Amino acid sequence: MKKPALQATTAARKLALRLPKIDPMALGMVVGVALCIWGVMVCAHQLWMLHKADTDQQQLARLADWVVDSVAERFERERLEVAEAAALPEVRGYFLGTADAEQAQAAVEAMIGRSETVRLHLPNVEKTDFVDGISFAALDMLMRARESGTAPPVELHWFGTDRQRFSIVQPVFDGENVIGLLEVGLPGSLLSEVVDVIDTVPSGYLDLRQGDGSWNDLVIKSVGRGGSAEQTDSLTVPGTMFRVTYGVGSSFMMLDTRNRTFLWSMIGACIVAAIGLVVVRTRLRKVKPVRAKEDSLADIVSSQPQEKIELDEKILRKIKQMEPDATQSRKRDGTVDADIDATMFRAYDIRGIVGEMLSADAAYSIGVAIGSEGQARGVSEICVARDGRKSGPMLSEALIDGLRNSGLDVIDIGAVPTPVLYFAAQHLGTASGVMVTGSHNPPDYNGFKIVLAGETLSGDDIQSLHQRIIEGDLSSGSGGVQEIDVVEDYIDAIAGDVQLEQTLKVVVDAGNGIAGAIAPRLLEEIGCEVVPLYCEVDGTFPNHHPDPSVPENLSDLRATVAKFDADLGVAFDGDGDRLGVISKQGEMVFPDRLLMLFARDVLSRKPGAAIIYDVKCTGHLAAEVLKAGGSPVMWKTGHSFIKGKMKEIGAELAGEMSGHFFFSERWYGFDDGLYSACRLLEILAADGREADEVFEELPKGVSTPELKIHTKEGDNYRFVDRFQKFANFETARITTIDGIRADFDDGWGLVRSSNTTPCLVLRFDADNEEALKRIQETFREQILAVDDTLELPF
Repeated sequence: MKKPALQATTAARKLALRLPKIDPMALGMVVGVALCIWGVMVCAHQLWMLHKADTDQQQLARLADWVVDSVAERFERERLEVAEAAALPEVRGYFLGTADAEQAQAAVEAMIGRSETVRLHLPNVEKTDFVDGISFAALDMLMRARESGTAPPVELHWFGTDRQRFSIVQPVFDGENVIGLLEVGLPGSLLSEVVDVIDTVPSGYLDLRQGDGSWNDLVIKSVGRGGSAEQTDSLTVPGTMFRVTYGVGSSFMMLDTRNRTFLWSMIGACIVAAIGLVVVRTRLRKVKPVRAKEDSLADIVSSQPQEKIELDEKILRKIKQMEPDATQSRKRDGTVDADIDATMFRAYDIRGIVGEMLSADAAYSIGVAIGSEGQARGVSEICVARDGRKSGPMLSEALIDGLRNSGLDVIDIGAVPTPVLYFAAQHLGTASGVMVTGSHNPPDYNGFKIVLAGETLSGDDIQSLHQRIIEGDLSSGSGGVQEIDVVEDYIDAIAGDVQLEQTLKVVVDAGNGIAGAIAPRLLEEIGCEVVPLYCEVDGTFPNHHPDPSVPENLSDLRATVAKFDADLGVAFDGDGDRLGVISKQGEMVFPDRLLMLFARDVLSRKPGAAIIYDVKCTGHLAAEVLKAGGSPVMWKTGHSFIKGKMKEIGAELAGEMSGHFFFSERWYGFDDGLYSACRLLEILAADGREADEVFEELPKGVSTPELKIHTKEGDNYRFVDRFQKFANFETARITTIDGIRADFDDGWGLVRSSNTTPCLVLRFDADNEEALKRIQETFREQILAVDDTLELPF
């Protein structure tokens, strides 16, 4: 009898013999397939986790946007109130010595009922002037407000103490001078209505912080777990020092350590199984390799699509010169004509009627004077350009002769828009240039815009050129001259930065000005479909006057936009430094409303930046700039005045009601109608809505365009002087930085002297028609009381 153990062993062997023989290769296949299926399931789980993370990210981003908008809106109201309080007569009176501190503080507290502290500071405050109740952070805000002339961003001080409060500082002005600083402390509980409702987030975390994004930011409110977030995003709250920081965990980070180890193990197993399957399949199927036919290099090359190369035609650099006559001849003996018309030397350029005030001899004398002033400022080389007027070649030649005889080397860049001259001065490193242009004036006008050593000449600097001529304070020398074409570089510089996210159809009306030589091609380069209108350069302006601020000059553009069903129309003045816009529905979009759009865009990247606007702009503009988180600054009209103020306070953007726009953000800070059109189209293309929808949301009241009263040369200045002395607007807030602007509760009116043509410029803006008529009637009475011979255009 066999032993039980032996019997068991034998039975096992028999059973094993009856079982089918398992092929190791097949077993490997089965295991590999199983592991792959497992891996697919794990990957599917991972994809679900990624989807969840993406959904959580979107929810968290929407929540962060809501917090930013809510906090910004909350403090926008407070900043506006503090700005209005700084303009109270009692507050200004305290700093001017006509009211005491108690009266001023009481007036502010009556206007801002939530204020916890109200302090009035002299502008010479320093960080060493620490007194009880004022933190060093508050002193820093006061100094920034004093130095910039704008309200600094809102800050939270004394956090976590019983003295916790939000600080708002606003400069107090007398005209354009900062005479004091108003500091208002608001209760620290102001944000509770916004942040206290946030008690949970989908995953990750959301913080409301104060600071610049560094490690030592002050955390005001924190929800969720900051440590669980793999990536962090940060949004700045406009007009404040606050930022919303948030982050959501990735699909891997949302798993604990044990699960992550298991997941990595499964992925590794899937890789091993896949390799095993490849090996097994190769051994089971001994496939004889087939050598593929090798393509020759010639076959590869011949199979590639051949691109057609088109060469762009050169921009014409010569404009047909006027036929010579007696008024165009110039003495060639190099003498300077001291008997030059003084009225040509204006507030921010030199301009006059060719043949009456401005001749080749005068241009030569002006060239010598500009060169002499340039030498005094360390200039050795200067760029010169001209617009498309018939007198341009004659005056440009004489000007260049004068500049060279003063000792300066000259770079002649030909017939181009004024912004291209400004670009050349930067691009070629001269920082100096003279543009021969009559701008938007009639064809018989011409003149000179001047930049020396980076400064646009205006006011006394323009007058000093006249003094040099009549006093003979002139240098002499023998400078050289060369011609350089910078048009390609200008187009490349803009198109390399601005590209539209979608194609827009645009009608371009150059009014036969020099912008027509460049604008259509530039807009095509950034991605537009262009319909050109009056883009042939003709200095007689046969179709309409090249002034886009006058509605009548845009009638053909309006009709062409409708005919071609274009998205919008753009118009330029005679030398291309001003922009006008017609919407798809035929509405003239005033430049002050365009400036609102530009300000929103710039402030989205430069929060807290100063935005300058001239006295002719709507009263809604300042509120929109504050709402977007910027600091609005009103200044006098004129491209040289605006550029000087931009340089003084470091503004990122400026604009005038005439259509001049100045971008320091992403550009050089000079007025450029062509570049401004590109920035506008960039904003509209990125928005995604119809252009008219974007324009429609911009606030507007009832307003007039620029109204003009034509006068004799010089009479416009004399009238404004008398008007400032005798006009009486009892209930209005008066601004006299440029003419007289009277702001009422429901609108405003303006009278100023044009610095380019002999006329008075008026504009009115109000909340409704009734208010507009009342303000116009008030101005009518005051104007006629000073000069009853004037014919008013309203």
